[in-house]
Amino acid sequence: MNAMHGTMLGLAIAMGGWACSAQDATIQFGKIERDAQMSARLAMPVDEAAVSHSFGIPLGSSSSASFVRVPPVVVRRTLGSRFYLLNGLQLGMAVFDVEMTQHCIADHHCSEGNPLMPSSHAGQLSVNLALVSSSTFFSSRLKKRGSALWWLSPSVGIAAHTVGVASGIAHR
Repeated sequence: MNAMHGTMLGLAIAMGGWACSAQDATIQFGKIERDAQMSARLAMPVDEAAVSHSFGIPLGSSSSASFVRVPPVVVRRTLGSRFYLLNGLQLGMAVFDVEMTQHCIADHHCSEGNPLMPSSHAGQLSVNLALVSSSTFFSSRLKKRGSALWWLSPSVGIAAHTVGVASGIAHR
């Protein structure tokens, strides 16, 4: 590297600290919450002392110290034991309902009470699994957004399939 390149590099490093408009910004500490996490950064080029000395710049005037406000992160735990319990119970009751209904239909003791439900075993399983998965997705979206009603969708599914299982047991 020749002298011209060294001079241009030194000027670029020295001017980099002055050109930042954020250095002149004032921090209004009265508007910062008590629980705010603050971090300080000091960015200084490796050879700043050599650059400052060669241009007669007082040391430390081109370094940039800034405060960065990091907002508190709110992490909502979507998947937990209650979520797995309710949605797993809904899935179990849906499968149990289909199996009880198929057993009851095979013994010619009853028929499917829902006119929209297919009569085949695969058809009933596919419709119920689609309903359970959409209910679980809806429930997880509500819980992720912090809604207190996330449990309502799996609970309705559990209640509906419990009625189906109970009628299957009653017609046994």
